[in-house]
Amino acid sequence: MTISTIINNSLTGIFTSQAALRTITDNVSNVNTEGYARKVVRLDPKITGAQGAGVDITSIERVVDNFLVKSSYETSAEASRYELENTFHARMQALLGRPDVNSSLSGKMNNIFTTMSELALNPLSTILKESTVTSINSFGTELGMIAENIQSMRLDASTQISETIEKINGLVRRVEYLNPLIVKETVTTGDAGALIEQRSQALSELSKLIDINIVEVGNNKIEINTKSGLSLLGNVRRELQYNTPGLVSSATPFPPITVHDVDPTSGNVTPTGLTLDGNISSGEIYGLMHLRDVELVAMSEELGALGAAVMHEFNKVHNENTAAPPPNSLTGINTGMLATDPHRFTGESTFAITDANGNLVDSVTIDFGVTGPNFSDVISAVNAGLAGNGSMALTNGVLTFSATNGSNGVSISQVAGNESDRAGKGFSHFFGMNDLVQAREMGMYKTGIDATDAHGLVGGSTINLEIKGEGGIDLASYTYTVTAGQTYNDILTDLNASSLGAYMNFAINADGEFTSTPNAGYPEAKLHVKSDSTSRGTTAVPISDFLGMDSRYKIDAAFDFSVVDRINDDVNLLSLARFDDTALVGGTAISFGDQRGGIALQDIENATVNIAAAGGLNQFNSSLGQYAAAVLADFGFRAQLAESFGEDSNVLLGEINQRIESISGVNVDEELSNMIVFQNAYSSSARMLNVAKEMYDELIGLIQ
Repeated sequence: MTISTIINNSLTGIFTSQAALRTITDNVSNVNTEGYARKVVRLDPKITGAQGAGVDITSIERVVDNFLVKSSYETSAEASRYELENTFHARMQALLGRPDVNSSLSGKMNNIFTTMSELALNPLSTILKESTVTSINSFGTELGMIAENIQSMRLDASTQISETIEKINGLVRRVEYLNPLIVKETVTTGDAGALIEQRSQALSELSKLIDINIVEVGNNKIEINTKSGLSLLGNVRRELQYNTPGLVSSATPFPPITVHDVDPTSGNVTPTGLTLDGNISSGEIYGLMHLRDVELVAMSEELGALGAAVMHEFNKVHNENTAAPPPNSLTGINTGMLATDPHRFTGESTFAITDANGNLVDSVTIDFGVTGPNFSDVISAVNAGLAGNGSMALTNGVLTFSATNGSNGVSISQVAGNESDRAGKGFSHFFGMNDLVQAREMGMYKTGIDATDAHGLVGGSTINLEIKGEGGIDLASYTYTVTAGQTYNDILTDLNASSLGAYMNFAINADGEFTSTPNAGYPEAKLHVKSDSTSRGTTAVPISDFLGMDSRYKIDAAFDFSVVDRINDDVNLLSLARFDDTALVGGTAISFGDQRGGIALQDIENATVNIAAAGGLNQFNSSLGQYAAAVLADFGFRAQLAESFGEDSNVLLGEINQRIESISGVNVDEELSNMIVFQNAYSSSARMLNVAKEMYDELIGLIQ
């Protein structure tokens, strides 16, 4: 071995030991850095020809288990999703309060029946009438407040989606910046560990926001995809964009999150035609989208179903009752019905005129099974039967019934044992002639039409429909143009044959209810009405409103829920009596102090009602109070589920991180031990270098 060989070997030993000591000090200094992976120096003998030429550093590597790291990314995404969802559910639970107190929704429902039971005992008490009206309005205020807050939380979720997208774009941009620096250090056999550590921290943060799959493509360069395979960083970086609406209601369609290519030179973005919606399954952004489009919507639908059921049951009974004394006229709601429409009622109703004392002036009982087929026939029969003492008219979809003499009153009642019925509503109830409560929408759309009926729409008008999938992704859109003189079946045929038919099937059931059922493979498909200029004749009621074609019509039954204006203005119009259909002209038909109507209202508390499936609740056959409790219980269950899943994910994440720490974490004792080893190696190499120097000096001396 020559002296130069000894010097070279010594120098490689010194340099290698210095590099190892630098790595050790780096590890020790980061002992408390969360997520830091320790580094090790990989050494190989250096060979020149057949002779050893010292030692060489082949690489400085981070000690990681890629399988565990991948698992941590996946679990972190799940934990972050449920942690975020739990935050929103906690807000809702705080808003709802305890169900066993009077200020809760259930408590306010109970208050209604408490005041009704007191009123039934003393139906002439104005104070008790006011108390009953106040309790109903208080329930409506609470219902609307919860419904409004759900929409506010949907807006908050949408706003956070925008903020989260900015974070995602920033982290992907950070990885894109680090990639070439890491590659450069790797190919030049430099120390890329610090840069890889920075990238790893960015990926760890990114994994909380969106589910990611990391692909190694050589020289420590990586690409980022979602678990479904959507590229976020490959040959080019991609940018996500989302325009959150400024205001949110039940009718708000949220836009999808679009994906754009970023030009590496100019930085210009180009739409790819792809969307993030449907391409992610976990992370904060998925949690926000799930809340906005699924969880909170389902809760809204349950509240709407509750509001619709309460409204239906109260109005049903109130329309069977009459005020004492009865009002001079009754005016219904705009049903969208035309005089030429088939009435399709069965059973019988009595239309009566009484004086101010409740004595019968005149009455006519209509048997819908034998009268003419259309509403115009019913109206003609009533007017003819009352012989000028009263009149009925259907104008622009609104039915009116008035006494000719200004001091007389009107009443519409059911005939016991053969009650009138159209899709579950009596005649007065169907037209809303004597409703007790109102809301933004009725929530129930059992119209009683037959698909073979003429649709009655003005020709040339249009309705613009679209179908949205999970996350608000646009699946299809279609504009239907009305052809006058056709039937509902013609509309259904047209819609099913359109692009919409690939995702949903449209029908009208036996109760005259419009249904839109998602086809196989599209369980999240939802119909949305973008615009509607149609009108049933001169009623100004569009077909979408008439049939409740959009889920918002059901949701909105929870908004603006209150006692109808005329009763709010005059509580003595609260109908607590029943018409006596055995009364003769001049006899008492409506008794002041009659308790029967009040008792019927009170009996609603224990009546079994049928409520269609809504949100996360299946079809319900129970009392209104039980359904209100079920709605609140479902809200609580959703909160508990999010909390439990979050806890489970965090426990699993803790286990994974502990295992990662056992492999990648810094052990100070081990590092200090290694430091001693490399210090000794450094000293030994230095001594060898010194020996070589002495030998060289000795040889120089001999030559001289």
